[in-house]
Amino acid sequence: MNFAWLMVAVCTAMVAMAFGAIGTVAVFLEPLAAEFGWPRADVSAAYSVATVATGLGGIAMGYIADRMPVRRVALLGALVPGLAFVFLSALQTTRELYVLYALMGLAGIGAIMAPLNSLASLWLARNPGLAIGIVSAGGAVGQGLVPYFARTVIVSEGWRQAYLTLGLLFIAVMLPLALLLRDAPPRAFGIQAGNSIAQSRVKLLALLSLAAALCCVCMGTPLVHVVTLGSDRGLAGGDAAGLLAVLMIGGMAGRILFGRLADRVGSLQTYIASSAGQTALAFLFPYAVSGAQLYVLSALFGLVFSGAMTSFLTCAREYAPAGRTGVSIGVVMFFAWAGMALGAWQGGVFYDLCGDYFTSFANASVAGVANLLILALLLLYTRPRFQSNRLQEAT
Repeated sequence: MNFAWLMVAVCTAMVAMAFGAIGTVAVFLEPLAAEFGWPRADVSAAYSVATVATGLGGIAMGYIADRMPVRRVALLGALVPGLAFVFLSALQTTRELYVLYALMGLAGIGAIMAPLNSLASLWLARNPGLAIGIVSAGGAVGQGLVPYFARTVIVSEGWRQAYLTLGLLFIAVMLPLALLLRDAPPRAFGIQAGNSIAQSRVKLLALLSLAAALCCVCMGTPLVHVVTLGSDRGLAGGDAAGLLAVLMIGGMAGRILFGRLADRVGSLQTYIASSAGQTALAFLFPYAVSGAQLYVLSALFGLVFSGAMTSFLTCAREYAPAGRTGVSIGVVMFFAWAGMALGAWQGGVFYDLCGDYFTSFANASVAGVANLLILALLLLYTRPRFQSNRLQEAT
């Protein structure tokens, strides 16, 4: 068991840095737009490119990780983000920006997210929600600390030096961690599900993937634009970046809390509860008129958005066919990343069109409502069918 917790800790640290790598777009947005004269929508599109690429990479790497030692996959994920940051320090065009963030997501972060969430849940097979919650909590820490660190270097040394520093740091930390990883020991998972049960699981995963996409449209808008919203409300650079740090601190607690709740009351139930809170809070952000209000909203949003993320990952693990945990999580994460990409992009587009964030965040909440409707349908579907299917598998 002690070694199992070591593996969960290594997965947590690597996912923290991977999540942080994507989150850096939020703090590089303003300096890049200022230096090159690029619209905010163009710069924030780098986040969209990275998230879609991460989703595609997660499917491929999750599939590979189900069939070969996960350490080989993780080593690729350890090296690519650092190299991408080094090359970003010499950035000149938006094409370079998009290509490097795409490579970072496809071959780097995609090799970390789905495979290591799957690995942690397999090492703690009796408490998979807790395992995924802890690993996801590491993601929350990384989303707050890595961009905050980058912002500090930007202010003191400039954005090019910040990219270079990040690259060297990622290579120095991630490679040794990847070398520590080991596959979980084989366990008895029971009899392979029949065709009818397998088809039922495919339907569940399809509905879950659509819900995750809409959920992450709602999620992605505040995550990418809260720092800039804070700047628009008069917060200084460090204080504005602190909104993201507070959001991620709340997210760390939310991931563990909702992961534990998922083991106790059910993954789908916790997903519905956290999604409802996320949808309501996203709508309120532009109406905050002070830094204090923005900090309170950020802390609360961090708590519930992270719960939603943890919950749909535990749902994906629960609905996965036998021996396909990695690729199932990868597929759901792909749709989630696509939703994050759309949320980040539409936030910048509607800011540029309207001159404020009211429409951007309202659009995010509309997506959150659609997500809740699909989750209600999924709840109706799982109660009479999925529970009986689980009994069939057990026998």
